[in-house]
Amino acid sequence: MTERWFPDEMPVPAVNAETVGWWEAAAEHRLVVQRCGACGQTRHPPAPLCPRCRSTDSAWSDLPGTGSVFTYTVVRQAFIPSLADRIPYVVIAVELDGSDGARIVSNLIDIDPADVFIGMPVEVVWEDMGPQLALPRFRPATGAATVVGEAGGVSAQDPKGAQA
Repeated sequence: MTERWFPDEMPVPAVNAETVGWWEAAAEHRLVVQRCGACGQTRHPPAPLCPRCRSTDSAWSDLPGTGSVFTYTVVRQAFIPSLADRIPYVVIAVELDGSDGARIVSNLIDIDPADVFIGMPVEVVWEDMGPQLALPRFRPATGAATVVGEAGGVSAQDPKGAQA
């Protein structure tokens, strides 16, 4: 991926007290989930209370940046004009490796929509929106994650974040 996928006219995601740790990790190209400090339950999206035990004690747990397609849909109509050149595109729910079942919704890029399947291994691709904001996208797993910079530069990383 050599250009930003996220259109400029899309609103920037909102940050709040529950999500700030997630966004800080994303800006560092780290994929994390909240883990309950009382019972160990993971959750995404972040929330103030554990859904299992109702504890407010939580910590951020780093993930390897890989997973599998849990479900997906192929979008064939642009909801904003700048997405028209990307039609069709794929929106996926990724079951994240190392997360005890937590899932994240994102885009699957670098693939023909006809080739997507449930259970497909995927890896994170970071889209830098600025110095403080990066968004996770996913692509079919190849063994190394990629970072896409504001200026369109691409650098390979291993899933733990070390430069390749």
